[in-house]
Amino acid sequence: MDILITGFGPFPRVRINPTTALARAVAVRLRHAGLDARALILETSYGKGLPELQAQLAATRPKAILMLGLAARARTVRVELFARGHASPLHPDATGATPHAAAAVSAALPLRTTGNAPGALAALERRGLRSALSPSAGRYLCDACYAAALRRTGGDATPVLFVHVPWLRPGPGQRPHERVAAFRPGADKLTRSLAEIGAALARQGRRLR
Repeated sequence: MDILITGFGPFPRVRINPTTALARAVAVRLRHAGLDARALILETSYGKGLPELQAQLAATRPKAILMLGLAARARTVRVELFARGHASPLHPDATGATPHAAAAVSAALPLRTTGNAPGALAALERRGLRSALSPSAGRYLCDACYAAALRRTGGDATPVLFVHVPWLRPGPGQRPHERVAAFRPGADKLTRSLAEIGAALARQGRRLR
């Protein structure tokens, strides 16, 4: 596999997670470009989603990994520089569970992305998307999965990059309940930028293999 693209399913107060559709759309674009790209939608749970990611990485050993998560309060697309493996017991997952021992699987000192974060930021900015480098992927499943992926692939330097997205602009036929904030990215423009980032990660991964 050239590249694995991960997204998440629903979680408390988020009935439809935009990264579900984004991960699938990015994988389709990359396959059209000739890459062996697959999307993996993870249950937002420590008991199932995190082990599923670890099992998938062990079984397929992708050359590159692009991970997507929703940052509901963000005003920019965030390219995450570090995974810290710290999950907060204050935020229950989709099953109502808190991390406890499950999070210890991915616990680690800060791990730096092995992808080209400045290059990813440039790809987003070229399409006019408000974006920034971020020093923390939070204290939830996003960070726990990021840490798990970096630990699993650390020995072979597989490029792994996590990108947090804010809420997207409503698509055709969708009626927002209030005025749409200017910082919210459109799905098509964001998909194109993420596919460009994914292609660059896949090329980096091929060189390393």
